[in-house]
Amino acid sequence: MEHGRSVSTASLGSLTEFLKWWTVAWTVAWMSRIKIWKDNNVLTSGVLNGPDLPPIEFSQKEDFGSLAQCNMIGSCNADPSGRMCISIATCRVPINTTDWDRLLRFGLVQLDKICDNDYSLVYFHHGYDKLNKPSWKWLVTCYRSFDRKFKKNIKAFYIVHPSTKLKMVFRFMKPLVSIRASSKIVYCQRLSDLAQHVMLDRLDIPSEVKVHDKNLRARSVDNMTNTTGLANCGGKFDQGLSDIHAFSQPGYMRVFGGTLLDTDEVPQVISDCIDLLSLDKNITEEGLFRRCGNATELKAIKECYNTGQSIDLDNYCPHTIAAALKTYLRELSIPLLTFEAYPTISSWNEFTAETQLLLSKKLLESIPPVHYCCVRALMLFLNKVVSSSSQNLMTSQNLSIVIGPNLTWSRHTITTLADINNINSFTQYLIDNPVLFERETNNHVSGGAPTASVTS
Repeated sequence: MEHGRSVSTASLGSLTEFLKWWTVAWTVAWMSRIKIWKDNNVLTSGVLNGPDLPPIEFSQKEDFGSLAQCNMIGSCNADPSGRMCISIATCRVPINTTDWDRLLRFGLVQLDKICDNDYSLVYFHHGYDKLNKPSWKWLVTCYRSFDRKFKKNIKAFYIVHPSTKLKMVFRFMKPLVSIRASSKIVYCQRLSDLAQHVMLDRLDIPSEVKVHDKNLRARSVDNMTNTTGLANCGGKFDQGLSDIHAFSQPGYMRVFGGTLLDTDEVPQVISDCIDLLSLDKNITEEGLFRRCGNATELKAIKECYNTGQSIDLDNYCPHTIAAALKTYLRELSIPLLTFEAYPTISSWNEFTAETQLLLSKKLLESIPPVHYCCVRALMLFLNKVVSSSSQNLMTSQNLSIVIGPNLTWSRHTITTLADINNINSFTQYLIDNPVLFERETNNHVSGGAPTASVTS
């Protein structure tokens, strides 16, 4: 019996080895053929760019009805690099969808609101089946409908719970895209893998995806992912063993990720960044706050502040310093504009100009003094950045898009695209109206009433 079992095991091992090498050989042959097609312009002049499959045209005014309510596409400020993070959930695609072109137009409209600036994309593959499976022709139409803006500004593409088939498709198509584009793809087998790149507690993760991930972890032989993954299926996620170890070290002050309530003045991080970025050589830097800084340098800046080491920000590029400021604001345990102000701010565009003026003054009076001082310092500085927009190309609207989502978020609910538009509008309102922060306009200073008008 033992001899028969050993023979069967050996046979199974040989078969597995044969299939593995056959798959590798077949993949290499297929990729070589694609390379030949690409070199001979067969693909670029054929199916991907042929006149028979024109790109889809879309309009921001189209009413998508139920599609807008399925929460298939979401966005938030979950990217530690300061970029907006867009999430797409396959399990929320309406079952038995027939009008795929309408679905594509809806996706393009949602992405168009954000993709003028750098962004990250998170794709939850779980839930993909024959009931919501598009045709190959539609996928080609998708490829052609995403213009250069969408492709250029995406900085990271995280694919969560990828299937073997999906990875094979991307592997076959790799020769068709540039090395830079393919390097942006990151496969995340578990949510714990995704947690190394984005802040999961701010990401709208479908409950189906959480359950699927929990089942995968339960079936996994290696339980080490539990140490860096979900603290619980629906709550916050651990910072990781390395961060936990660092927080426990003597002298670690947790400046980034801390709170403003323990301070009596504008934190040093904010004042240092504003002082240096206010210099003429930095404030005129093109794309200030929009372009990403150096990740290694950003990590070094955070480490210096968290450990109390002296740091000379003049040794870093202005984009990294701006990224450090956004990161500090985003990682506050209580947002700068507080949780309590979120309902008002997330409905900002619904109010009249007169109501907005009254609400803005009331909101600024209601936040804690240290929060007000930080908001005042930040907005007056951003107004100064706008005054140099002819050189840095950063208008108040551009700044509000990259700064706004870092100033407030909900304690309990996921921030939607509509919420972000309102938050950005409120941020632009504060930037454009420095009169709100004059000495006589706020009760935090003197309690007087404002005498000057504001820009609506």
